[in-house]
Amino acid sequence: MREEELARLRSVLTAAVARVCPRRLSHLREDIVQSAMLRVIESQGRSEQPGIRTASYLWKVAYTAMVDELRRIDRRREVPMEDGLIERPPDTAVSPGGESERHLAIEIQDCIARLMEPRRVSVVLHLLGFQAGEAARSTGWSLKRVRNLTYRGLADLRRCLEEKGLKP
Repeated sequence: MREEELARLRSVLTAAVARVCPRRLSHLREDIVQSAMLRVIESQGRSEQPGIRTASYLWKVAYTAMVDELRRIDRRREVPMEDGLIERPPDTAVSPGGESERHLAIEIQDCIARLMEPRRVSVVLHLLGFQAGEAARSTGWSLKRVRNLTYRGLADLRRCLEEKGLKP
């Protein structure tokens, strides 16, 4: 395929994905476009007629790529880290110390949110009970990088909590 054809293909698929993709998958739009592009390119490799397909064909490919992504997420029950792995504490206190526990949870969550993205991911996985090897496989990072990010992220978290007057 020539560069002009690839650019046209990408622009049509990007527009199609943007139109059919729900807001909750907006962070995956680029991945869905890539998946759709691969489908079209593979289809053209098997085809006897070279050249880009019609716009309606490309829109159908984009739609099916988006539906496949929805099915994959539902099958895995994925939740983006920013949206829900660390939930806000409930507004109602159920124990005598509930108010202070809720305040502490809010402060911890605030400090975690201030961490740089890679450190935040690594610290959240650590707090959720992931071993370093599991976190490395989940993120695609090296084991050394995960350990380093976790160590530095926990140090940043401690420092932030100490600045707020919260010490162990």
